[in-house]
Amino acid sequence: MAFAHKTDIAVIDCIGGTFAQAVNSPFIIGSGPECHLRVDDDRVLDQHCLIEKTKKGIQIRAVQPDHPSGEMVINGSSANLSPLKRPQEYSLQIGRSFLIIGAAKATKAEVLQRWGMEIRNTGWIINKSNAASASRPLALQEVFAARDAMALDPDSTPVFKGGSQVGFYLRQLMIREDASHVAAPMAVVEDAVDAPVATRVEEGDVRPPDVTRFVDSEIGDFGCPTCWLRFDSGDVMHVAVHESLFGDPLLGEEHMRRFEATRFNDRGQALDEQGVPCTEIACPHCRRTLPPGFFDDPHRIFSIVGAPQSGKSYYLTVLIKLLQTTLFKKFGIVFRDADPTGNAPLNEMKSHLFSAQSPAQAFLTKTQLEGEMYERLPRYDKMVTLPKPFIFSLSGADTDEGACSVVFYDNAGEHFQPGQDSANSPGAQHIAASDAIFFLFDPTINPDFRACITGADDPQLSSHVSDQQDVILAETEVRMKKLLGYGRRERVDTPFAVIVGKCDAWIDKIGVDKFRDPIADGRIDLGAIEENSAHVRALMEEYCPYIVANAETISSDVTYFASSAFGHTPVTFEDDKGITRIGPDPTKINPMFVEVPTLWALSRIQPELVPSFR
Repeated sequence: MAFAHKTDIAVIDCIGGTFAQAVNSPFIIGSGPECHLRVDDDRVLDQHCLIEKTKKGIQIRAVQPDHPSGEMVINGSSANLSPLKRPQEYSLQIGRSFLIIGAAKATKAEVLQRWGMEIRNTGWIINKSNAASASRPLALQEVFAARDAMALDPDSTPVFKGGSQVGFYLRQLMIREDASHVAAPMAVVEDAVDAPVATRVEEGDVRPPDVTRFVDSEIGDFGCPTCWLRFDSGDVMHVAVHESLFGDPLLGEEHMRRFEATRFNDRGQALDEQGVPCTEIACPHCRRTLPPGFFDDPHRIFSIVGAPQSGKSYYLTVLIKLLQTTLFKKFGIVFRDADPTGNAPLNEMKSHLFSAQSPAQAFLTKTQLEGEMYERLPRYDKMVTLPKPFIFSLSGADTDEGACSVVFYDNAGEHFQPGQDSANSPGAQHIAASDAIFFLFDPTINPDFRACITGADDPQLSSHVSDQQDVILAETEVRMKKLLGYGRRERVDTPFAVIVGKCDAWIDKIGVDKFRDPIADGRIDLGAIEENSAHVRALMEEYCPYIVANAETISSDVTYFASSAFGHTPVTFEDDKGITRIGPDPTKINPMFVEVPTLWALSRIQPELVPSFR
């Protein structure tokens, strides 16, 4: 009986270096000469375990489970039988032998051979998700030395071989502590059926740069701020430096090659194929470079959702400007640019707006669905359009306690409309990974709300923009719950801010004097936040009750805010092509409450950084 695909099961012996690909069922592992993968271990039975195809799928089974030496330890737990699901890896201990099983999707034989070679040729990595782990792969005896130096708990410390996704507990490996064993060059057993046919792989061979190992996108201590998929620190790719290494097989010829490091210098820096130290790392899923210091602090995603032309770009630009000042003056927090290169488009918009001398100079063009705020990157084996993340770090002026980074995106409003969310167009799926969501409501395009705005000479009130904000809010709910696996009646606990923008045109309906200052003595006054929220909610409930109802079915933590990025009525002007535009007068920009929703969200998720009181 043959397996479903000729080369989708492979096994690598982490100690001896032998590698085999399964073809027929059963595939025999043991110490006997007739085995398809033979281990050099007198504690292992002649036929110890079988990988076989059954009606229920592929499984691994102990041949003599009741024998004193017949035990299998799979992924750290004793087992007599275990299914092998694709695409996954499994660690297998039998006696003093430690093996990795790769159960891959249908793939070429040479890809699995390179997978095995990378594991065989790379040392051991201690607890790769721990910042205290070793900076380079270690020999097995070095692992035991590190155990003593770092006072590691053998029963809870995982150790990984090379780039494998599964490992062994340190306690398991300690069975070889007194062994002085060096693996020979990897033996590749091709098409193992009745008898092994051995070939040699040269000791110095390395995995080609266009082949990447499987990295589970659902688990890991870190999330990519660009593609929002998960990984651990040991999964990252490195960015080559040598000029001969231009051209990445997925990103294109204009990008430096991404690679999985197998060599490091004394500083722990990865070395590219030409031996040049590399300082940049990249996401193993989308391959975009990660910002400097990515592993130092948690990244908090703040998603701004809104309709086309609702003012998201202006809001975000003004917000970044105000956070730099308010956070330092009011809370003693330093708000820094964590990725000057990646943040360049947003910084240019900020300079453009606040350096302008006329409305034409201050005008920001609408974010296009595939404009400069987006880039084409691989995600789930497809090239898709993803928004560029804008990343800023926050830390105390005198302490790093509670330090974090915040991530913003300037999505085109069309990305939040129904029909724009798919595997080919996932540009707004960051809402499912968000730590806080800001729904920017534009009252000047809502026919029910703007009917109450009287006496305002605002050119926005005469514009003819279709209002789909209730639909976008409903679409936000559907997307989030689908991506998170929530039921229709379940609510997320993500802080959800309903920001009613352009409040300079309508705040007289409440009275600006009724809004309390939400900051007092370097803390957020939650009582003031809630009182201000009640005023805005009451107004929204009077004119747009469907917005209130929809928002409060999404999250259990909804707060309402008034805001104005301009603080004045915008003006009309003609651009250099004679087209009439609406924009701010840069001499009158006086923002109102723009940074308050972000401060509130930070007090929710980073209270050590932004404290609050009631």
